[in-house]
Amino acid sequence: MEVMMRTWLLCAPLLLVGAALVTAPIASAGADDVISDLEAQGYTVQINWTNGFDTKPLSECWVTGVNNPSNQKPGPGTFVTVYVDVACPNHDY
Repeated sequence: MEVMMRTWLLCAPLLLVGAALVTAPIASAGADDVISDLEAQGYTVQINWTNGFDTKPLSECWVTGVNNPSNQKPGPGTFVTVYVDVACPNHDY
């Protein structure tokens, strides 16, 4: 049990750093930019509205997560859908 705990303590910081690197581009861009980038890479994008009004322009919204259930990258003749969690302002003023 002690060996497992030591292994976990050594690996946990690496996992946190990796997670931060994956989310860094998402946090710095608007939802419209993230979605356009994914589409340019060949992904089909489905939006999950998680908060606020879905009537807002995507440029006013932000991405809270991207999920690729198949863990595949698009290639010639493939159809890969990613799900983008989008939150928008929940006010109209």
